[in-house]
Amino acid sequence: MGEFFKQSGFGEAAKESSQKTSKIYQGQTVYKASSDVSENIRKGDQFYLDGEHKNHLEVFDKRNKFIHVLNLDGSINIDKTKKASAEGRTLPK
Repeated sequence: MGEFFKQSGFGEAAKESSQKTSKIYQGQTVYKASSDVSENIRKGDQFYLDGEHKNHLEVFDKRNKFIHVLNLDGSINIDKTKKASAEGRTLPK
């Protein structure tokens, strides 16, 4: 996640507008947006960097329900979003 946060633009915005939580999902630390990061990560949303590929973020709402998958530039990855949604992915409480 450190490398992502160092990226100018979306990565820096995500770092400035989020805080680390005590949650770990698939070996990755979950972060919570303390303010709107972008139109795709709103205040209260939770997200983590995919541990296997490290090339996208998975975003969940404050109730741990899946919202979408974002590329590292902040754009929605439609194919991965459809796949994760079909799996009914959620964050543990």
